[in-house]
Amino acid sequence: MAEKNLKNFCNRCQFETNHKVLHDSQINSDPEDYHYSIHYMVVECDGCETISFREDFHDIETAYPDEYDNWQYDIDTKLYPSPLKNHKPLNRTYDLPQQIRTVYDESVNAFKAGSHLLTGVGFRAVIEAICLDKSIKGRNLEIKINNLAKERLITDKEASRLHSIRFMGNDSVHEMSVPKTEALYIVLDIVEHLLKNLYLIDEEAKRTLETIVDNFDEFEPLLNKQLKKFKKGDEFPLAKFLAKDVRRLNGRLQDFETELIDKINSGDFTKLSIGKMAKFGNSKNDIQHFKLV
Repeated sequence: MAEKNLKNFCNRCQFETNHKVLHDSQINSDPEDYHYSIHYMVVECDGCETISFREDFHDIETAYPDEYDNWQYDIDTKLYPSPLKNHKPLNRTYDLPQQIRTVYDESVNAFKAGSHLLTGVGFRAVIEAICLDKSIKGRNLEIKINNLAKERLITDKEASRLHSIRFMGNDSVHEMSVPKTEALYIVLDIVEHLLKNLYLIDEEAKRTLETIVDNFDEFEPLLNKQLKKFKKGDEFPLAKFLAKDVRRLNGRLQDFETELIDKINSGDFTKLSIGKMAKFGNSKNDIQHFKLV
């Protein structure tokens, strides 16, 4: 039976911690054939209480005496889920577009499984998936990466890094060249930095920070939220309804007002009606008013 406590790598803590052995099951080979035993263990981290599975292969056939004449043998340990050491997983990957999340997850899982050839191909495919999501055109990935930079979605420095990933992926596909582990860790950092910049940071910022409103799909919920502070029949300019949030329009108040009028006239926005043209506050000119209905 295994010890009740042992050192084990924890996927959540990201280093070796003390673990409790919750269950241990063992099988033994026929010593007349090839002598080995396998321990299957369910273990729990003493720190974060994460539960995982551990398999120890005791290669007794390779036993040898040490300097104290104690017999030693090789033990090969496998952990499930497979760990990726010195790597902090991305938060909120569910905010990624589905295609990108699928390619990214499968690439990371290939890395964890030690499938380095597939990992190199997978990380290249993540870039392809990003170009597809962003509608970046080009007859090959080289042109697409350059177009990502031209569209100002990435910097020239970032484009240079992505070309390095392209080279690695091409070598993996066409020459069956297996990338080194340290190279894949660097590529993983580059890919995750790109995903954070293009997708995840903006989503996190929208939940906690006042961000710039770029389109009507973002403007409408902002307006609806502010309208709840007023009562039916109130008639004010749009800036009055928005109050301090008008700064989030980044100087595009007139653009959103024009689109709002079109939505009201078409019946696609029913919480406001078009009101009078009149001065408001210290304004010198008449301003379009809207009435809460």
